[in-house]
Amino acid sequence: MVRNRFTHPPYWLMTALPWPERQPDATMAEAAFVCAPECMNWRRLPEHVEDVMQVTHLYVREHPSERVVWFTDITRWLGERGSSWDDLGVPGWEDALRDLPELRILGIFMTVSRRAHFHMINTAQQFELFYADGTSEFLTEQERRAVHEHFERKLDDIWPPYIQQMLDSGRLTIS
Repeated sequence: MVRNRFTHPPYWLMTALPWPERQPDATMAEAAFVCAPECMNWRRLPEHVEDVMQVTHLYVREHPSERVVWFTDITRWLGERGSSWDDLGVPGWEDALRDLPELRILGIFMTVSRRAHFHMINTAQQFELFYADGTSEFLTEQERRAVHEHFERKLDDIWPPYIQQMLDSGRLTIS
Protein backbone atom coordinates (compact mmCIF):
# COMPACT_ATOMS: atom_id res chain seq x y z
CA MET A 1 0.00 0.00 0.00
CA VAL A 2 2.71 2.52 1.00
CA ARG A 3 4.94 1.34 -1.86
CA ASN A 4 2.09 1.95 -4.33
CA ARG A 5 1.62 5.48 -2.96
CA PHE A 6 5.29 6.18 -3.73
CA THR A 7 5.33 4.57 -7.17
CA HIS A 8 1.92 5.96 -8.20
CA PRO A 9 1.36 9.15 -6.20
CA PRO A 10 -2.06 10.78 -6.40
CA TYR A 11 -0.50 13.92 -7.89
CA TRP A 12 2.74 15.68 -8.70
CA LEU A 13 3.71 19.30 -8.21
CA MET A 14 5.59 20.66 -11.19
CA THR A 15 7.43 23.95 -11.15
CA ALA A 16 9.06 25.78 -14.00
CA LEU A 17 12.72 26.56 -13.54
CA PRO A 18 14.34 29.56 -15.21
CA TRP A 19 15.05 28.98 -18.88
CA PRO A 20 18.84 28.62 -19.28
CA GLU A 21 20.34 32.02 -20.04
CA ARG A 22 23.11 30.38 -22.06
CA GLN A 23 20.51 28.77 -24.34
CA PRO A 24 17.86 31.45 -24.91
CA ASP A 25 16.98 30.09 -28.35
CA ALA A 26 16.99 26.39 -27.43
CA THR A 27 13.80 24.52 -28.23
CA MET A 28 14.27 22.10 -25.30
CA ALA A 29 15.92 22.55 -21.91
CA GLU A 30 16.02 21.09 -18.42
CA ALA A 31 13.67 23.75 -17.08
CA ALA A 32 11.17 21.99 -14.83
CA PHE A 33 11.21 20.18 -11.50
CA VAL A 34 8.63 17.64 -10.41
CA CYS A 35 8.01 16.21 -6.96
CA ALA A 36 5.28 14.17 -5.28
CA PRO A 37 4.08 16.05 -2.18
CA GLU A 38 2.36 12.95 -0.81
CA CYS A 39 5.76 11.22 -0.71
CA MET A 40 7.31 13.84 1.57
CA ASN A 41 7.52 14.26 5.30
CA TRP A 42 6.25 17.85 5.41
CA ARG A 43 7.42 18.31 9.02
CA ARG A 44 11.00 17.98 7.79
CA LEU A 45 10.60 20.66 5.15
CA PRO A 46 11.57 24.28 5.68
CA GLU A 47 8.51 26.21 6.83
CA HIS A 48 8.13 28.20 3.60
CA VAL A 49 8.16 24.98 1.54
CA GLU A 50 5.69 23.30 3.91
CA ASP A 51 3.39 26.31 3.49
CA VAL A 52 3.46 25.87 -0.30
CA MET A 53 2.71 22.14 0.09
CA GLN A 54 -0.28 22.90 2.32
CA VAL A 55 -1.74 25.29 -0.26
CA THR A 56 -1.01 22.73 -2.98
CA HIS A 57 -2.96 20.16 -0.95
CA LEU A 58 -5.93 22.55 -0.70
CA TYR A 59 -5.83 23.03 -4.47
CA VAL A 60 -5.76 19.28 -5.09
CA ARG A 61 -8.72 18.73 -2.75
CA GLU A 62 -10.75 21.06 -4.99
CA HIS A 63 -9.30 19.57 -8.21
CA PRO A 64 -8.97 15.84 -7.46
CA SER A 65 -8.77 14.81 -11.11
CA GLU A 66 -5.63 16.88 -11.75
CA ARG A 67 -2.57 14.69 -11.30
CA VAL A 68 0.02 17.15 -12.58
CA VAL A 69 -0.33 20.45 -10.76
CA TRP A 70 1.71 23.38 -11.92
CA PHE A 71 2.59 26.08 -9.45
CA THR A 72 0.90 28.53 -11.85
CA ASP A 73 -2.33 26.47 -11.67
CA ILE A 74 -2.42 27.14 -7.95
CA THR A 75 -1.57 30.82 -8.39
CA ARG A 76 -4.30 31.18 -11.02
CA TRP A 77 -6.79 29.43 -8.73
CA LEU A 78 -5.91 31.77 -5.88
CA GLY A 79 -6.42 34.77 -8.18
CA GLU A 80 -9.83 33.45 -9.29
CA ARG A 81 -10.79 33.30 -5.61
CA GLY A 82 -9.63 36.89 -5.11
CA SER A 83 -6.66 35.74 -3.07
CA SER A 84 -2.90 35.41 -3.36
CA TRP A 85 0.02 33.63 -1.75
CA ASP A 86 0.62 36.67 0.45
CA ASP A 87 -3.06 36.77 1.49
CA LEU A 88 -2.68 33.18 2.70
CA GLY A 89 0.36 34.08 4.76
CA VAL A 90 2.85 32.46 2.39
CA PRO A 91 5.20 35.34 1.61
CA GLY A 92 8.09 32.90 1.14
CA TRP A 93 6.61 31.19 -1.93
CA GLU A 94 9.37 32.49 -4.21
CA ASP A 95 12.02 31.15 -1.85
CA ALA A 96 10.15 27.84 -1.71
CA LEU A 97 10.24 27.53 -5.50
CA ARG A 98 13.95 28.29 -5.52
CA ASP A 99 14.70 25.88 -2.65
CA LEU A 100 12.45 22.97 -3.64
CA PRO A 101 14.82 21.43 -6.24
CA GLU A 102 17.68 21.63 -3.74
CA LEU A 103 15.94 19.67 -0.98
CA ARG A 104 16.54 16.01 -0.22
CA ILE A 105 13.18 14.87 -1.56
CA LEU A 106 12.02 12.57 -4.32
CA GLY A 107 12.02 14.71 -7.43
CA ILE A 108 12.95 14.74 -11.09
CA PHE A 109 14.39 17.48 -13.23
CA MET A 110 12.64 17.41 -16.59
CA THR A 111 13.54 18.57 -20.05
CA VAL A 112 10.66 20.53 -21.52
CA SER A 113 9.97 22.34 -24.75
CA ARG A 114 10.11 26.11 -24.84
CA ARG A 115 6.43 26.19 -25.70
CA ALA A 116 5.46 23.95 -22.76
CA HIS A 117 7.61 26.17 -20.55
CA PHE A 118 5.63 29.22 -21.70
CA HIS A 119 2.45 27.44 -20.57
CA MET A 120 4.01 26.51 -17.24
CA ILE A 121 5.11 30.06 -16.37
CA ASN A 122 1.89 31.90 -17.08
CA THR A 123 -1.27 32.25 -15.01
CA ALA A 124 -3.31 34.19 -17.55
CA GLN A 125 -6.41 32.77 -19.22
CA GLN A 126 -5.13 34.25 -22.47
CA PHE A 127 -1.41 34.47 -23.04
CA GLU A 128 -0.01 36.16 -26.13
CA LEU A 129 3.51 35.34 -27.27
CA PHE A 130 5.39 37.99 -29.21
CA TYR A 131 8.21 36.99 -31.53
CA ALA A 132 11.25 38.97 -32.66
CA ASP A 133 9.95 39.09 -36.23
CA GLY A 134 6.91 41.10 -35.06
CA THR A 135 4.41 38.24 -35.17
CA SER A 136 2.45 36.96 -32.22
CA GLU A 137 0.12 34.14 -31.25
CA PHE A 138 -2.09 33.18 -28.33
CA LEU A 139 -1.49 30.09 -26.24
CA THR A 140 -4.86 28.40 -25.77
CA GLU A 141 -6.41 26.70 -22.79
CA GLN A 142 -6.84 23.57 -24.94
CA GLU A 143 -3.12 23.47 -25.60
CA ARG A 144 -2.40 24.08 -21.90
CA ARG A 145 -4.60 21.10 -21.03
CA ALA A 146 -2.86 18.97 -23.67
CA VAL A 147 0.53 19.86 -22.18
CA HIS A 148 -0.77 18.85 -18.75
CA GLU A 149 -1.97 15.53 -20.15
CA HIS A 150 1.36 14.91 -21.86
CA PHE A 151 3.24 15.46 -18.61
CA GLU A 152 0.85 13.15 -16.76
CA ARG A 153 1.46 10.34 -19.26
CA LYS A 154 5.21 10.96 -19.14
CA LEU A 155 5.29 10.90 -15.34
CA ASP A 156 3.14 7.77 -15.25
CA ASP A 157 5.89 6.18 -17.39
CA ILE A 158 9.04 7.50 -15.70
CA TRP A 159 8.10 7.91 -12.03
CA PRO A 160 7.59 4.22 -11.07
CA PRO A 161 11.01 3.14 -12.48
CA TYR A 162 12.62 6.14 -10.76
CA ILE A 163 11.17 5.05 -7.40
CA GLN A 164 12.16 1.44 -8.07
CA GLN A 165 15.72 2.56 -8.82
CA MET A 166 15.79 4.53 -5.56
CA LEU A 167 14.56 1.44 -3.67
CA ASP A 168 17.01 -0.91 -5.41
CA SER A 169 19.94 1.38 -4.64
CA GLY A 170 18.98 1.73 -1.00
CA ARG A 171 18.57 5.49 -1.25
CA LEU A 172 14.89 5.06 -0.40
CA THR A 173 13.43 2.69 2.14
CA ILE A 174 9.73 2.22 2.71
CA SER A 175 8.50 0.61 5.87
